[in-house]
Order: sequence, then C-alpha cells, then structure tokens
Amino acid sequence: MRLFYKYFLLIFFLPLHFLSQEIDSSKIECKYLITFLIDTANTNTLKKENASLLIGTHTSLFKSDQKQIADSLTLISVEKSVSNPVNGRIEINTSSVPTAKFKPEVLYSGGKITIYDEISKEHYNFEAPNKIIWKFENETKIIQGYNCRKAISKYGNKLITVWYTEQIPIQDGPYTFKGLPGLVLEAYDSKDYFHFSLMGLKKIKKPIGKLPFGIDTTYEKFYKKRKEKMDDPLGSFFNTFGRPAPKNSEERIIKNIRSINNFLD
Repeated sequence: MRLFYKYFLLIFFLPLHFLSQEIDSSKIECKYLITFLIDTANTNTLKKENASLLIGTHTSLFKSDQKQIADSLTLISVEKSVSNPVNGRIEINTSSVPTAKFKPEVLYSGGKITIYDEISKEHYNFEAPNKIIWKFENETKIIQGYNCRKAISKYGNKLITVWYTEQIPIQDGPYTFKGLPGLVLEAYDSKDYFHFSLMGLKKIKKPIGKLPFGIDTTYEKFYKKRKEKMDDPLGSFFNTFGRPAPKNSEERIIKNIRSINNFLD
C-alpha cells in the first residue's frame, strides 16, 4: 500500500542521513540469534532474527540485522522520493521494504543504556527503565567453546537468566543485559518468550553510527502510548493513516494489533 506522508514526517526521515555519521568504531562484532514470540497465546508466531552487537572503545550498539536492512532501504526510498516528486508532491512508498520483527535497538554509551523503539511508525528513544542487579549462581557450562557462568536478575515482570564468560572480559551483551564480569553469550526469560544465543564473534572494525532521530521520551510515557494503541486499535489506525479503518476490516485490524503483545520490558 502506498502511503502519502505529510511534510513533517520528512523531518523524521531526513536526519537518518546526517545522524548516520560514525561516533565510534567496533573492535568486536558479536552475532546473536534472537528467538521470540510475537503473540504469547499463539506458539505459531515464533520468530527468529539475527542481530549484531558492535562493541567499540566507548560505545556498543545492538540491532537486528533485518532492522539494519529495512532502515537502509527506507532511507534509499525516501531520498529517491524527495529527489523525484510526482506532480509537485513527494510520494513515499515503503511497501516493498521488508520489515523487522525485532525492532528495539540498544545504544550503550558512557554507562547509559538508551533504547530506540517504535509505535505505529513513530520512533522514540528513552533510557532503559530496568536497573539490573545481577545475582551470581554457582553453575557453569560451555558455550561456543567458552567457559560460562550463570547469573539471574529480576527484569520488570520477568526473571532473566544469562550465561557470561570471563574469558572475554567485556561487560556487554545482547539487548540491555550488560554489566557482568564478562561478555553475555546467552540470555533468556523464565518462559523462554525471548532467547538470545551467541552464534559467533570476530574482531572487526566497523563504524558505529548514531541512531536515527526519535522522539525523546521516558519509558513510562512510551509504555502508556503503547498501551493506548492496544486498548484502542482503531484509533491508532486513524492516527497512523489519517483516515478511519474500513468497516469490513475493523475486526481484522483489531485482532492484528492486539496479537502483537509480547514485549521484553
């Protein structure tokens, strides 16, 4: 479906080019497999995506590989549309851009963890809400040839288990699971709704760019807006597309929006 964005939406997209400038360079790239449920009531919604954790001197960035592809293709589409208006109008069509299912991105810099996420195509950034206090367990196992130790923590309403290795003394890991004496190689919640597994790592120098512009907010406000979307799917549809949902599609739209109900926070 073709979407005709209003001018002010371009204010959001255009900074992607300027804010992609390098702020650090990676020393290590860690590849993880993310396994997660979209709908907790439907095991058929199990999804898998690869993600990269770029770890630099001062910064790290965790992001789905599919999200990286989608962002790059969206930028190309926007730049092409801006350069080639049709009858004086800028028409942006992103229907052919493959979307990512795991959309949060996590920037770790200066001891601060910032999450970048979206609701109905609106992008937000906020400081990670859950301050993790790790409890160390007396269990070990081998992952990818590394000796790993176990730690657990309460994380919002979830109990998170991680396995980290002191053989790689970097206090980082997937998503916001950081601050341990070594790199986190595996992490999952008690219901296994989310599971992060290291597939491999290598020393490589890659630019760690600034993340796209988003609305600066708090987790509490982000959570409230996301809940409003779940409570009023048709209102969310109107706010996104600028028109009411077709009568014959209302039930499907409500079901689709409410089926995306599993969030790591």
